[in-house]
Amino acid sequence: MNEKRNRIQLPLSKQFVLILILFFLCTVTLILYSSYDFSRLQDTFWNGSLESYSSQLAKNTMEAYENYEQICYSIAYNQQVQNYLMAPDSLKTYESYLQLESQLNSAALLNSNITDIAVYSSDNRFAALNGSSDNYEAFMRSLSESRFSYRCAGITTINSTVCHILAMPIYSLGTGVSRYLGILFLAIDVDSLFNTAYDSTDRSYDPEIIFLDEEDRFIYGNPELYEALIDTQKEENIFRVNHIENSVTYAAKSYNIPGIDHTLYVLIDKSQTRRQMLQIFIRLLVSAGALTTLILLLLFMLYRPLIRSLRQITGFMKTLSTGDRRSYKDGISIRQGPIEITEINDICAAFNEMLQQTDTLNHTIFDTYLRMYELEKNNRMTEIALLRSQVNPHFLYNTLTMICGMAAEGMNDKIISVTNALSQIFRYSIKGSDMVTLQEEMDIVRAYLMIQKERFGGKFTFRYDFWDDSLNCLIPKMIIQPLVENAIVHGLEKSLQPGSLRIGAGRNPQHGYLAIWIFDTGVGMSEEQLSKLRIAVSHPPGQNLKYGEMNFEDVEKLSGHNGIGILNVNSRMVLYYGSDYTLIIDSEEGVGTNIQIRVPYRTRKEEI
Repeated sequence: MNEKRNRIQLPLSKQFVLILILFFLCTVTLILYSSYDFSRLQDTFWNGSLESYSSQLAKNTMEAYENYEQICYSIAYNQQVQNYLMAPDSLKTYESYLQLESQLNSAALLNSNITDIAVYSSDNRFAALNGSSDNYEAFMRSLSESRFSYRCAGITTINSTVCHILAMPIYSLGTGVSRYLGILFLAIDVDSLFNTAYDSTDRSYDPEIIFLDEEDRFIYGNPELYEALIDTQKEENIFRVNHIENSVTYAAKSYNIPGIDHTLYVLIDKSQTRRQMLQIFIRLLVSAGALTTLILLLLFMLYRPLIRSLRQITGFMKTLSTGDRRSYKDGISIRQGPIEITEINDICAAFNEMLQQTDTLNHTIFDTYLRMYELEKNNRMTEIALLRSQVNPHFLYNTLTMICGMAAEGMNDKIISVTNALSQIFRYSIKGSDMVTLQEEMDIVRAYLMIQKERFGGKFTFRYDFWDDSLNCLIPKMIIQPLVENAIVHGLEKSLQPGSLRIGAGRNPQHGYLAIWIFDTGVGMSEEQLSKLRIAVSHPPGQNLKYGEMNFEDVEKLSGHNGIGILNVNSRMVLYYGSDYTLIIDSEEGVGTNIQIRVPYRTRKEEI
């Protein structure tokens, strides 16, 4: 009663509601956990993407400016450029200008990002592909007063294109003192440079790029983001930039561009991850709510006919408990409504079938109890026969007689061997578990055969054929030795010719059993004897046997064993494993007899 009071009883409708609430909570928990895990994964992805993209962009940018430096050197010290800057008069200058123009056009083709190439002499002579002297005059004034090598001059707009201006001084070639001739300007389209520095089709994000000169002056990028970047503190080359106006957080990496000593910053908007995660979470949450509502409606449509049907079944059962024979005969009929539940119909059909079979089952119960009684009785008879077989008087008498003969001839070593083998057999038969391994059973069989070999000499030989995995199989105790004894006493011993005894075992993995066979080349059996013996082993233990005038005692004589014999071994197998595991007997008169035992393949590890 106390146990019943401690149980929680809820109507099925409330159980459905409880399940629905639990489903919604589990779904929300799963969504939260998945969102958190996805957020961590995205953060790792963004960091890896930043590292990969920024390093590749920096590498390409460095290579580009190294290439620009080489182009500057090749132009500055080209003979046509030298000739133009050192021409003594206007005619020579015009001829040199034509050659210079051709050379500058050829140099511009070396890189697609070159917008303009200009040469500004110290005596104010100017030549350019696209720009005018106004574009470079300020740079010329600031640079002509200082000594410098290849460097950045600044930025300017040429033909509506924002260009990064690279400058290199030009000195005269030849022997003697080198003379300052002017400045070479190389205008680079920075927007085209950074758009082609990395294949934008290979990335799923939009990084920001900021390019600063050696004095941290702005060259390229977002000016507002540049102002926020300048105010941040540098920490292990990683910057956390808060774009206050848009409430955006950036992760940035910086790289130094050698040669011009510029700094390249690559920034990725980390708040994109949060916005994406928020959107995903809201979509998942809305989906979970819609799914829960849909399930609620479906449950409401389904559980009502289910409850109604269960109540009808319960009422019918209560009617049966009152002893109403008419209801017992008519059976149950459920009206479910427009939506029928298949399982309810199956329950009703099975319940009605159960009612029809109840009367038949009542009649079979008595027969079943009777058979159980007969099986128990036969089991006791088999146990008595087993105890009787443990002390076989004929085997013991013959063995003791042989020992006496050995003693008379002074065969002390053989007496010791035979006595040890005999004691091993008797100790094995009365001690230990009723289930043993095939290896343990064969140790006793070998001891028995050693005694028989001493007794009969070389009249017959033994052969063993066991598969590697067969010896670990568990079998009932003392089921092989009686069959081996039967083969020797009633097969090999009665034969006038030398014979052989073969014992083997092999596993059948497909059907899951171990087959054990005992084959002797003795006198064999006649067809009549074999037929009667097969009928005997095919009947359940304890059943009266009739084959013509044959009874149980006649069949036992056919088995050739006064103790447990073939039938008792067969009875034990049926009691252990069922009627599918009877002995399989094949014999031919004058050829020999083969008996096969089948047992389910189990080992001690599997039993544990």
